[in-house]
Amino acid sequence: MTTRGFSMSGNLPVTQRNIDSDAPQPMRQEILDIAFSLAEHGNRQEPTPDRIFRIVSQTLGIAPSGNPWAGFRHAAGRDLRGADWPRVYDVVVRLASEFDRAARFGEFQEGVNQALAGNGVVWDLSDGGRLVRVLPLAAQQQVSAAMQELSASRFAPALQLFNAAKDAYDDRPRRDRDACANAFDALESVAKEKAHMPNATFGQVIAQNTTLNAEVLGVLNSVNTLRNRNFGHGMTSAFALTGPEVDFTYLTCVAGILLIARVP
Repeated sequence: MTTRGFSMSGNLPVTQRNIDSDAPQPMRQEILDIAFSLAEHGNRQEPTPDRIFRIVSQTLGIAPSGNPWAGFRHAAGRDLRGADWPRVYDVVVRLASEFDRAARFGEFQEGVNQALAGNGVVWDLSDGGRLVRVLPLAAQQQVSAAMQELSASRFAPALQLFNAAKDAYDDRPRRDRDACANAFDALESVAKEKAHMPNATFGQVIAQNTTLNAEVLGVLNSVNTLRNRNFGHGMTSAFALTGPEVDFTYLTCVAGILLIARVP
């Protein structure tokens, strides 16, 4: 179920996905249309239009009226139109769980992701029902590979830190400092585990490394300096990295995790 069957087809220009501090008003109504269309053409086991309305209202903290005068679509559109932008995405996730229960998640996911992409929003609805920040394919493959490497039991603490970094990176709004700090902490945890130096600092571990290329070690030391000066523990100055600098830091830590985890 999608409202963009024509506009998203063929070789039409792709909207730049750079909206991460808003939920555009047209997109809000598109998402409601997807949900109501599925409900209106479903069977008895699926959410009904009145249930969609109540889910939208109550997710937003609004007491739904018993029988809205202009109908359920209009009332839900009114409520979602006035919501703060992060709450719109909370509604998307809540509706996703409802359609998953009704075995219609795939159709809802497809429609929502086309609406998000068509409006230039930086998140997609994942197969797991979470909103995740869209990354270039190569970068997303790196993130997935890092999670796979960290699935080994010896890296359990690092995986916990990396999941915290990913949650912060995908959050709405993105929690930039947490994304950087937890990604680096995951990298440090991997390095300490591989070097069997649980009480050392990242810098101490790197200084003992005789396997990696000297210039590569220099890059890792530079990342350590970046951390110490910008988002280390006990910082007294405000976090000031820009959005692209956060992307660079997060993905550099991902690359470092893969590098160190795979070193013999």
